[in-house]
Amino acid sequence: MRRYREAEYENRGTRTRKRKRKQAMQRKILGFCMFTFLLGVLCGRIVFAKNPEERPAQAEAEDIGQTEYGRNNQEPSEAEETAGDYASAGEEAGDEEAWKLVLVNKWNPMENGYKPAVAEIENNYYFDARAVGYLQEMLAAGRREGLDFWVCSAYRTIEKQTDLFEDKVRRVTAETGLTGEAAREKAGTEVALPGTSEHNLGLAVDIVARDYQILDEKQARTEEARWLEENCWKYGFILRYPTDKTEETGIIFEPWHYRYVGEKAAKEIMERGICLEEYLGVTGSSL
Repeated sequence: MRRYREAEYENRGTRTRKRKRKQAMQRKILGFCMFTFLLGVLCGRIVFAKNPEERPAQAEAEDIGQTEYGRNNQEPSEAEETAGDYASAGEEAGDEEAWKLVLVNKWNPMENGYKPAVAEIENNYYFDARAVGYLQEMLAAGRREGLDFWVCSAYRTIEKQTDLFEDKVRRVTAETGLTGEAAREKAGTEVALPGTSEHNLGLAVDIVARDYQILDEKQARTEEARWLEENCWKYGFILRYPTDKTEETGIIFEPWHYRYVGEKAAKEIMERGICLEEYLGVTGSSL
């Protein structure tokens, strides 16, 4: 009996040692797997950091910011260019400030092929990369005062502008019975022809109150619109299409449409109650 117990104790000790060795081996395997995984993650980050051009292109803009014009955001892959690839779009050689005051309207279209370098404002809406920071500062300042801004349109490609304009022509025809050139002329007072919209230029943004997203004159009564009109110049923006300026701009009153022109020009334009055409001394009748 004594020998039996001693043998049993010995077997039990052997099993215990085998179990401990097995557990130790499992811990080593688990540790090796963890180390391999972390090493792979680290190597991946290093590769992407050294090769940013190999990162996936940004996804197409999502269906957000619905307005009477439909989805106004654009696909950034069409617009992303390096800063050195800016087209002149009216800039004078050596004048680094001229781009802020480029005039685009129904009488003065953009140069063919112009595509601005853009950066995201928020929610897949994009703006000229040189001015997007000022726009973000303006939105942040208003939001700190409790205002609830909603960006519903910003940079648009020519293709997007074409779709919007043709859709507006169809609706004008259905609503008024106008056809042909008359329908296009009427549509052009509300939706600019492709190549004549500041949205194609990348320096215009439509901002509304989140709780009132209809693009009509009532937008001007919202707290958000009133704040913007009073404070926009501090960030280099102007209310681009004021009341009683349709003859000069070719566009009806749009209390949601803001244009970046730089603080100096914005201050004078807003103080004097004029439009960009008048500031530049170039109106529709003089072209």
